[in-house]
Amino acid sequence: MIVGIGVSAVIVIGTLVSCMPRHKEIALVGAPAPHLFVFAGDADKAESDFLAVFDVAPNSPSRGEPLYSVSTGMKGSMPHHAEYVAPPAGEPLFMNAHHHEKSLIVDISDVSALTVNKVLSPPPSFRFPHDYARTESGTRLVGFLRSDGASPNAEEDLTPGNHGGIAEYAQSGELLRTASAAVDGLGKPVRPYAFAVLPDKDRFVVTSAPMIEQSWAEVLQIYRYSDFELLHTLNMPAGGDVVSRGNWSARATGFGAQVLDDGSVFLSTYECSLYHLTQIETDRPALEVVHTIDADRSGNASHACGIPVRMGNFWIQPLAKNRMVVVLDITDPKSPREVFRLETPDDFMPHWLSRDPRSNRLILGSEMGSEQGFYVLRIDESTGELAFDGDFNGLKPGMFFKSRTRGYISLYRQDWPHGSTGDAWGHAALFLNSPDGN
Repeated sequence: MIVGIGVSAVIVIGTLVSCMPRHKEIALVGAPAPHLFVFAGDADKAESDFLAVFDVAPNSPSRGEPLYSVSTGMKGSMPHHAEYVAPPAGEPLFMNAHHHEKSLIVDISDVSALTVNKVLSPPPSFRFPHDYARTESGTRLVGFLRSDGASPNAEEDLTPGNHGGIAEYAQSGELLRTASAAVDGLGKPVRPYAFAVLPDKDRFVVTSAPMIEQSWAEVLQIYRYSDFELLHTLNMPAGGDVVSRGNWSARATGFGAQVLDDGSVFLSTYECSLYHLTQIETDRPALEVVHTIDADRSGNASHACGIPVRMGNFWIQPLAKNRMVVVLDITDPKSPREVFRLETPDDFMPHWLSRDPRSNRLILGSEMGSEQGFYVLRIDESTGELAFDGDFNGLKPGMFFKSRTRGYISLYRQDWPHGSTGDAWGHAALFLNSPDGN
């Protein structure tokens, strides 16, 4: 019986509601994409991982709910990164199943009939595909974190653990060419992570960062696209405080990289420092630290900066360990200026970010085991302010019961369109249009 606590509970609940901060409202701008694509992992690994499409049309009565899903036939594959934006209409989407070391090429032309066109194994002797970038011609660059053999770092007991590499694939999955990221004399392995492609300069830039590895070179590489030749391996200068964080003690772990309108490249590191790369097509490219985010929310140094998005002059940066998203004005990329920060709940660690190319919405994913749902955000493109999108109120489990959470799209559910496979989790998500482009 709960009669004895009923009155006090009502008083407490009433107090909590009255003390809750008012949510900021940001108007929805544009013609939002109606669908959200998620590569989902089965939570208990008893059933297959799957592809899912959610309804995210703002006025739909079923918004926030899954419309379609299809099994991949892989259990415990660890769905991980996909391309950071959906490809143009008619092109497939590349993504990876990390534990299985596979790349999946998915036909997304009809969201009601998602199809895995091909499953690719790494080209010998590369291992563990991670990131994907589309080139101007529609091919895909793929980064591989490792290759067969021991790590060049004698202190890293990991096999395979050698330098990673890159490959280029046709949309069909045909392997076109490869290049090793290995550098003679480098004491740590280069682990190709994120790309920035500059077709006008015949260059592409690749950062180096680990996934589950213990050692990685703190460098950035520049390749010539036309012949896949590695031109430069630049040491990443240290930025901000260096704090021991177990395996994550590197001073400069290159993560997200974006090409700016002037042809330079702006990038972040896992340690939350921001870098500017210029003179990329010359014999002496210049890389400098321009800012370090100060995000000491809970007594921790800024840490675990994930996948950023650039919208105009705003750089939007998730910080997992600090449970926030920070927005910086990079009108002057050599002098970024913080303009806003959005705090997320303590049980959510912001990592993945992708924008709706048709509106001012973004989708925010998590890492480190808190990937049971996503937040839809809106940005004020004139000020850089962020807010949780009130069109979505997914169920989120708490200590005692589930509650509706503003902006949340939940993967906590027993039933999916493809079957009753139970709760799921998702690391990456992308906005998709309808098959007719509307």
